[in-house]
Amino acid sequence: MINLREETDYQEAVEAFKDEPTVIVEPWGMSLNHLRLTIKGISDTPYDGGKFIFEVKMPDNYPFSPPYVYAHTLMWHPNIDSSIPPGKLNICLDLINPDLVGKVDAQTGASGWTPSKTLANIVEALKGMMHCEAPFFNPGDPLNFEAGEQAQRAYDKFAKKAREWTQKYAID
Repeated sequence: MINLREETDYQEAVEAFKDEPTVIVEPWGMSLNHLRLTIKGISDTPYDGGKFIFEVKMPDNYPFSPPYVYAHTLMWHPNIDSSIPPGKLNICLDLINPDLVGKVDAQTGASGWTPSKTLANIVEALKGMMHCEAPFFNPGDPLNFEAGEQAQRAYDKFAKKAREWTQKYAID
């Protein structure tokens, strides 16, 4: 059963990204509280040409808790750890971390989920991650420590591995 807020957020996100060729927001099945988000990699990033699939599930108490977001596509990324199984968080993003609801990181200024945030905010943040845009692409605060370390200390080596994984796992 979807609520009005879920429907509103879905429509707002679809509208916000309708002219954005790298973002597709669509129902995962028959319901608007379970979505498939596809983000396409752009040139000048190691994810160029890849299609990255994210699953977004609205909790029963949405918008008071953030959606559960899971990256299904295997990728070499400092803030996404593809080795973490479904059901767990595999994306390092304050916005969707249930432990950070209503909190602000004093160092970075990043804030956790609040009921005023929307699905479009999450899509924008994930797009920034995949398009290697700061502050969303953040190797200094990694979930995949090896990729984060590599992105900071040997970016060419990181980019090579990320491109290889993109070719292997994210291109039809």
